[in-house]
Amino acid sequence: MTEAERAVRRFIRGDEEAFAAVAAHWEGRIYNLAWRHLGNREDAQDVVQETLLLVYRHIRTLRNPASFTSWLYRIALNQCRARLRSSPPEVPLDDGETGRSGTTSLERDPLPAADMARDPVEVRDLLRKALAGLSEEQRSAVILKEYLGLSLEELARVMDCPLSTAKSRLYHGLRAMQRRLARAGVRT
Repeated sequence: MTEAERAVRRFIRGDEEAFAAVAAHWEGRIYNLAWRHLGNREDAQDVVQETLLLVYRHIRTLRNPASFTSWLYRIALNQCRARLRSSPPEVPLDDGETGRSGTTSLERDPLPAADMARDPVEVRDLLRKALAGLSEEQRSAVILKEYLGLSLEELARVMDCPLSTAKSRLYHGLRAMQRRLARAGVRT
């Protein structure tokens, strides 16, 4: 069990001081999710604060500490969706944060070597625009899987849908991104 998992269990049992460790561990991941969804730093920071506040208020309703990650990301996604209803996403202009491992799968090997000769800023901009052009469900699936490194099972739990639906959203989102990039002259 990791230190973050121990902090979650202590906080669920009523150790209010453990919340600082929980927040410190998860705020960057929540920010990454929100920033990639919303494309706006201020909105992403607001989503982090709102999500952590909801976690603080409702942690004792969580029955299974092992489902904390899915529960947390679902809260964050709901906060993003609420913001998206009031304004469309922007295309992020810089790199934002990375997921669990420090690098995303798209950053580790974003494009074939032939396309790496292109301006890296241009390529990242094209990737962001392709992501921003997806439906909300597809964008969520791609962000959770490719940028945050969730498994397909975790993806389905966070999105509160069957595994087959999560796989479909991810597949169609990645295919749509691939088509958009191809139209821009980027081979994937």
